[in-house]
Amino acid sequence: MFGQNSYSCRAIALSTALAVSTVITLPLAQLAFAPMAFAQSTTRFSDVQSSYWASQYVQALTNANIISGFPDATFRPDAQMTRAQFASILSGGFAKAAVRSPITFSDVPADHWAAGAIASAYSKGFLSGYPDGTFGLDQPVTRLEVLVALANGLGLQSSASPTEVLAVFSDRAQIPNWATGAIAAATSQQLIVNYPNVQQLNPNRFASRAEIAAIAYQALVSRGSATAINSPYVPVVATVGNPSSGNPFTGNPSNSNPSATDDFSDLVASLGSNNSSIQRAAADSLVKSGAAAVPDLALALESDSAPTRAAAAYALNEIGAPAAPATQSLLEVIQDDNELVRALATSALTKVGLNRDVLVTVLVAAVQNESGLVKDIAAEALVGIGKDAVPALGSLLQSPIANSLAKRTAATLIGDINQIDNLGQSALQSAIPILAETLNNSDSDVRKAAAGALGDFGSLANVAIPALSRALLGDNSDNSGVSQTVAGSLLKIGPESVPTLTAALTSGNALTRLYAADALWTLTQDSSLILPTLVSLLSTGDIKTRELATLGLSYLGRQALPAVPALRQLVGANNQRLVSAAQLALLILNNNNAPAATLGFLLTDTQTPSSVPAVFEAISRLWS
Repeated sequence: MFGQNSYSCRAIALSTALAVSTVITLPLAQLAFAPMAFAQSTTRFSDVQSSYWASQYVQALTNANIISGFPDATFRPDAQMTRAQFASILSGGFAKAAVRSPITFSDVPADHWAAGAIASAYSKGFLSGYPDGTFGLDQPVTRLEVLVALANGLGLQSSASPTEVLAVFSDRAQIPNWATGAIAAATSQQLIVNYPNVQQLNPNRFASRAEIAAIAYQALVSRGSATAINSPYVPVVATVGNPSSGNPFTGNPSNSNPSATDDFSDLVASLGSNNSSIQRAAADSLVKSGAAAVPDLALALESDSAPTRAAAAYALNEIGAPAAPATQSLLEVIQDDNELVRALATSALTKVGLNRDVLVTVLVAAVQNESGLVKDIAAEALVGIGKDAVPALGSLLQSPIANSLAKRTAATLIGDINQIDNLGQSALQSAIPILAETLNNSDSDVRKAAAGALGDFGSLANVAIPALSRALLGDNSDNSGVSQTVAGSLLKIGPESVPTLTAALTSGNALTRLYAADALWTLTQDSSLILPTLVSLLSTGDIKTRELATLGLSYLGRQALPAVPALRQLVGANNQRLVSAAQLALLILNNNNAPAATLGFLLTDTQTPSSVPAVFEAISRLWS
């Protein structure tokens, strides 16, 4: 249940286009990424709509691979969670040194799927067992247990007395005495999320999956490992000793900053400070004030100071839906001269409830006319919108005035959207024909993007095989990369592509023949189809092509024995790279190696690195 769940939005990096060499190398190591680089909503569940109270929490933890959904594309947010499952979240989501030695619980078999996670959660001080020596594997976990585990495991403390802090809860009498300190600390550190009534802790209720996602995310925020999500369901303790602070809790964002004035003029003025710490503190205070601060923030968007406008756009972005009254101001600011202002305003528009058709129009215009952060944020948002964005992206692909980079982005986005929001049969009437037509574009990078997107549709794109065939056989440049992408997409479409790939074995482009051979081998495992091509390439073409053909033969193992005479002739070549490659291939062929599933010429999706969401880059730049 809590396995890996990842998705790479390739269009994010298009505005800073990578130049990928056609030299094929084997991956020797995997990239390491920042452990808490939360992506925007790139994993979507059929039962967690964007309007769901915990949607942002669920998406953030899912995209960080801390929690995952079910094979049927649901998350089941209201379902209960067992102690074993909760231990898995604690073990995987919170890096922390052990504080005690693990022990053996009588009801946890050594081969149980959660045995390691339970041992880790225990040794780190998050969870303990019961007096009878059991852990309670399948017992549902209560909200109290969740909060106490996180408070104790993370060593949280409250500077105020538990009595003062716990006054925020109308049902505080249900908190057992032994847990008051931990719950007070969790409250002070804003770990607690109470839906639907911010005043009710419901400590003895079994925690739902959505509640645990929200609380776990808040715990990451308290550690500085995640960016805060604005929610009206997080109780905030009033400033102790401040009689003007009003109620000691907040279910209304407008009450969440006890020191706020009605016009927020001092805070807005601080948005333009040259001191980034002062600027950010003012912005965060306005964010906590929620809807009440929106009119002042909208006015701040008209400031002559670019830092003020950027900080105001950031605050409105963080406030989210309650910032809807500032929509018109945000629409005007996306024309701002400052890229950071435009980027943050664009992100804010995706959260304020703007009409979907209008929002798509705004975002597609950004993809067409912008670059850098603004384009990246718009691309991420369009993927989040899903199938509703496809018609507008298709129109962009067909536009005679759109530039090549915009078309590349549009094509890639259509493929990305299909991966997370299956377009099904509707793609046959819209996206696939347009992508097939785009294969005629004069720009090789646009053709490559269209071909890659068609591959994302898998067998559904079989109607585009004729267009892909023309693109494959018409790529006469060894450096464009089109034939490689087309061959990879034909491979994804499946067995119906075999005739086209077979025909490509006679292409005048040596690399095209290699890519076709790789796809054919993966689809058919028939070495007789591709051996003549690989052997012929040992003696023709440039050094790189001959070296790759040798590599492909080594991947075939004993299946390539008929190529041994040609390889032996290559040992006498006057190029040391070719000699070394031939010697390695002969060594492998004579040691009865089993054939590999692929010849290694076609890159796979898993080799495409993901990138940190652009909005986080924009925010980092704002406070730098």
